[in-house]
Amino acid sequence: MKAIGVLAVLVLLVVLISTVAPAEEYVINPGDTISLTVLGEPDLTKKVVVDAQGDITLPLVNQVHVAGMTPQQATQELAKQLKRVLKNPQVSIDGVEAAKLQVTVAGEVKKPGILALDRGACLVDAITAAGGYTPTADLSKVSISHAGDTKPACSVDLGRFLLAGDTTANVAVSFGDTVFVPSRESYVVGMVSVLGAVRQSGQHPITEGMTVREAVMLAGGPTELADPTSVTLRHEGSSEAVAIDYAKAAGGDPASDPKLKPGDTIYFAPRAQLGYYTIQGGVMTPGRYELRGETSITEAIAIAGGARGKVRLNEVSILRSSNGGAPITTRASVGDIMAGKSPNVSIQNGDNIIVPAPRGGPDLLKIASVAASIAWILLRTR
Repeated sequence: MKAIGVLAVLVLLVVLISTVAPAEEYVINPGDTISLTVLGEPDLTKKVVVDAQGDITLPLVNQVHVAGMTPQQATQELAKQLKRVLKNPQVSIDGVEAAKLQVTVAGEVKKPGILALDRGACLVDAITAAGGYTPTADLSKVSISHAGDTKPACSVDLGRFLLAGDTTANVAVSFGDTVFVPSRESYVVGMVSVLGAVRQSGQHPITEGMTVREAVMLAGGPTELADPTSVTLRHEGSSEAVAIDYAKAAGGDPASDPKLKPGDTIYFAPRAQLGYYTIQGGVMTPGRYELRGETSITEAIAIAGGARGKVRLNEVSILRSSNGGAPITTRASVGDIMAGKSPNVSIQNGDNIIVPAPRGGPDLLKIASVAASIAWILLRTR
């Protein structure tokens, strides 16, 4: 009987090891959601989303790069970073929710745009999600370019898969890829570079007659940090850049939307940045925000969508880094600020704002949230 018991335990261990091992081999990607636990630190125990740069944002340590790591490696990196501000942090990653693949599909498809696909998706999946190809599509020259890749886009003869079942032609797509289906009447004539504050900076294929606006949209469109008043076009071999009025181009003005030539470079400049701050806890959209000028604590809460639930508005904390020392924590009585009893508090670059969860008591949420939103609108429209 003892031998049977030992054998049963060994079998159970083998099953557990075979179940756990593949999860550790998973590699974290941008857009994934990580369930993080830091023992004894409720403000650090949460679900966090990996941003497009592969970072997560946490109070105390700000940004930590985790993309390309396994959960075990990410756990070690987080513990290493938290040791700078916590004594013997106990960190664990309890799960990783895989993000959808963001892929841009353009050209001769029925519903072009940025699409969310399941991981493991292939070229046919991307085109199908875009509504399928049009009758004038040339499937023998479908191009795929990778985000941030300076190499020319690869050309795929998808007809080999559709007509002959050649699975090698149904290539996999990756996060940030751009799929371009050309027309039989309008072949790809070359590549242009779309750089700066666009969602998929890099080289992209163009067809005859393609314009600046179309190329920017092919690159996923401008980001929220883009400055539409500072867009330039430089032709290959020229040292001079031509200014583009992108607002007019986006509005359909052909005079402001010149046609492109192979080798052209479009640069979409970012706005001047004063820094960033993070806001966590009881707000509608916690995360990392750009500091665009003098911003108060009430404005920061309003920008994050206002308070969520019955939060403790008079116990909001601001964690601010000091010169080489431990972070300094400042308490902000937001409820008193709204009532005019306390002066407002200005946010600085690198601040971490924590809006604590309720302990019970009166519901100041709706009053504070509405007042913060109204104050934000009034201040920005002066």
